[in-house]
Amino acid sequence: MASDRLVTPEHILKAVMEHERRGATLLSELEKLEPDLADFLLERSTGLFHQLAELGLSGRDVRKLHRQAEKTVLVCVMSLRNAHRDLWEKDLSEPPSKSAEGSPDPPH
Repeated sequence: MASDRLVTPEHILKAVMEHERRGATLLSELEKLEPDLADFLLERSTGLFHQLAELGLSGRDVRKLHRQAEKTVLVCVMSLRNAHRDLWEKDLSEPPSKSAEGSPDPPH
């Protein structure tokens, strides 16, 4: 199975460290950057919280599991966003290839 290999271990580690440092502010930042995605995450996260509570777990255990699930999702989203940003920056900093320089303009 082929992989784009867009997200590296460094992206994940950076996202984990940023989550440890900034915590809940990351979700509010995501709400500003990706409101539809954040709404979906909050809706599903709330549902998960209630399902965990209905299982008879203690409030402490419910909050702990909920935080772990939320952290997992936020780290994945942040890692992917950072990887995309790095890819865009790399593409913008590289000069065009020789084949692209000599090629005629595409037809309009």
